[in-house]
Amino acid sequence: MKREKYSNGGLNVQKTFKGIGSFEGTVSGNQNYFSGNVIVSKNIDSARVTASKFKDSMGNSNSNYSVEKQLKNKSSVTATKSKNNMGVSYKKQTKGGTNFGFGVNKNAAGKLSGSMFLFSFKHYRNIING
Repeated sequence: MKREKYSNGGLNVQKTFKGIGSFEGTVSGNQNYFSGNVIVSKNIDSARVTASKFKDSMGNSNSNYSVEKQLKNKSSVTATKSKNNMGVSYKKQTKGGTNFGFGVNKNAAGKLSGSMFLFSFKHYRNIING
């Protein structure tokens, strides 16, 4: 009987280049399944451009792309694109520490959807502490 080595772990490699961008690669699996993911980011002025690629042994794969631009007054706008979705979002933090944002997405069938959020860490902390 042949002995097979089994490891339920994986390998993750990450490198950040100061002020320029980053690279991250992940591989994991076992004798029945494996997957890999690569993410590359680059800083261009006050924007961050990111591309990622996922693939597994079942034939699944996906590519994602995004651009995030930091705006004045603790706010940002992000555009994303993947195989099945595309969207834009806006996020802002107020002087009081409340975060809010909204976004619009379009799926592969052309259906539009929207979302919004409002979060106050100060209020959340009061709920936790009683």
